[in-house]
Amino acid sequence: MKKENFSSRWGFILAAAGSAIGLGNIWRFPYLVGQYGGLSFILLYLLIILFICNPLMVSEIALGRASKSNFVDAYKVIGQKLGMKHLKLWSFFGGWTAFAGITMIISFYYLVAGWVLYYLLESLTGDLLQIRPENLSATFDGLSQSFSTQYTCGLIFMFVTAMIVIAGVKQGIEKSGIILMPILFVIFLILSAQSVCLDGAEQGVQFLLTPDWSYWGFEEQGFNWNRLFETFVAALGQAFLSLSLGFGILLVYGSYLSPKENLFQSVKSIEIFDTLAAVLSAVIIIPAVFAAGLPPTSGPGLTFISLPLVFQQLSGGQVWSIAFYLLLALATITSTISIFEALTNLFMDKLKMQRFGAVVLVTAISCLGFTAVTASFSGVWGIKILGRNIFELFDWLSSTFTAAIVSLTIALFVGYSAMKAIIHNIRRSAVVTSRFTRYFLVTLRVLAPVSLGLLLFLAVYHTFGVYLFQN
Repeated sequence: MKKENFSSRWGFILAAAGSAIGLGNIWRFPYLVGQYGGLSFILLYLLIILFICNPLMVSEIALGRASKSNFVDAYKVIGQKLGMKHLKLWSFFGGWTAFAGITMIISFYYLVAGWVLYYLLESLTGDLLQIRPENLSATFDGLSQSFSTQYTCGLIFMFVTAMIVIAGVKQGIEKSGIILMPILFVIFLILSAQSVCLDGAEQGVQFLLTPDWSYWGFEEQGFNWNRLFETFVAALGQAFLSLSLGFGILLVYGSYLSPKENLFQSVKSIEIFDTLAAVLSAVIIIPAVFAAGLPPTSGPGLTFISLPLVFQQLSGGQVWSIAFYLLLALATITSTISIFEALTNLFMDKLKMQRFGAVVLVTAISCLGFTAVTASFSGVWGIKILGRNIFELFDWLSSTFTAAIVSLTIALFVGYSAMKAIIHNIRRSAVVTSRFTRYFLVTLRVLAPVSLGLLLFLAVYHTFGVYLFQN
């Protein structure tokens, strides 16, 4: 079966940026900024992207481009050329762990996508702005307890995603990125301008521009390592989630990228688009929340509980409400497309399936996972594991463990075994200086493994260590 390819560098960039710009940017990033000191969190986030994520992103895309394979077999294809051993282990930790991660993500992502569609429809009808402020929390609680509403809205998103992926790389994925991404950023800019012009928004702008160094551990009583670790882990996890690192998605998109395209320039463009989207999301939400007299530390409820209150207080609130939830819906669909495509690519390669059959299989798997997640979250199915419902469990495992394990595998595989092959692939379209090679080696062999090891250790400790100590 002939391998599909993107028709242009910008087609790849917009598709990959669309994968990265999703709920992680618009829903998660602003409330983390609110919880971890505004500019302090943003600066740490940017440093992590520059010094840790950039080399990992280049490595993951280069792995795909060099192997022209799926995210499971890429290690085997490159490893065999280099005469490496233990290829099944590399494929297990780098490939099948990624499969577990994105299977869990696609199971719960449609639940949140369903909330987005529900709030968009409520905005279109004007009903969202008619809800009394004291009932906004109860409205979201009512939605979260309704299996049928959440399931129906999520299935609509799933159907649209499947139709786009069935159309293929050029006609489906690339074309949707080229159309949707400009619309996305136009809405971003309009809403950002509107938000900072609100009465009382200057406090939110000041919050975004003023660092609180206590979140970096610098406190009056002395240096607080726990505070720094907590902020670092939150920023590191957000950076990986935001850039779609460690899920196999970028590897698959890399396998569609022409060897003639400059990989450095492509990765730089993706990171700029993604970071700009994250920062603009914070600019939209944080000043608006301050203008409404709400705390920026409201957490995940900012998007679905606090913001509707903001829209109720705005002149032309329905228009801004529609624009925001349309923005969120577009960002969500560009992300679900990439997850769907990564699994479709795997089944096409491993099971020798045609694209249509592979998409049907991915849809079936997604439906099973989505059913379990929605039943658990809505209370229909009361099972809990480690004190978490299925939604919380899948979110926690995929964002904390599987992404970190896959990224750690990529860092070790490229840093210690496949460096020459990856550098050779990059050099086909870009100049690789000795300075970059040193930076690449230090990150992949030291910075990334230490950071990801710390993330995994703290996740295991806070889950099992504290539990065992208390018992």
